[in-house]
Amino acid sequence: MIALSVIAAVVAMCATAVALWQAREAKNAQEAAAAAHEAAAKAQEEAQAARKAVEQAATSALQAKTAAEEGKKAAGQAQEAATASRMLADEAQLTAQQATQQVSELTEMLAAERSRRGMPTFAITPGAPDEFRLSYFGGPAVIEQLTVSVVPGSRVLGLSQHDEPPAEHLEIGPLYNGSAITFRAATGQRASAVFQIRAEPWEPVVVRADQ
Repeated sequence: MIALSVIAAVVAMCATAVALWQAREAKNAQEAAAAAHEAAAKAQEEAQAARKAVEQAATSALQAKTAAEEGKKAAGQAQEAATASRMLADEAQLTAQQATQQVSELTEMLAAERSRRGMPTFAITPGAPDEFRLSYFGGPAVIEQLTVSVVPGSRVLGLSQHDEPPAEHLEIGPLYNGSAITFRAATGQRASAVFQIRAEPWEPVVVRADQ
């Protein structure tokens, strides 16, 4: 009986040890399962973040492609506008050259007509910077007073003879036949300076200052 009791006790102790080992293993398995579940949740969150990043990258790529196409289109439109502006500038330059030639021809014609009729003839030549010389020849011995005016479009801002502020009209006189008077003209392009000279009782004449 004692032997049986000892054997039973030993078996009970073994059973208890096995139960404790199983309980510990079950606890470890439970903790591992919880860790695996947490890892799976974290992996799912990372997958969602990665999918969202891919979607954002795709959207950015599409926006960049659209912006590139719009930039290419804008560049083409700018090139077309530049070409049109260049054509307009060429046309404007040609028109200005034609107008200058017409003014020169008109000036020569008027000078010839005035000389033929014994009327006063004038010439304006550029001198020092912003200075011009008005020469008078062919006509009366003296002209008591004449008016030099700015011709619109000649790029002359004003006229003066001394230190007074530039004005649109400049009164000069007396002016003797064969003499010249120097006056100033506020202008940025002297080659385009065109003036109108009025001397009573003769009609006005347009004179171009050629360099």
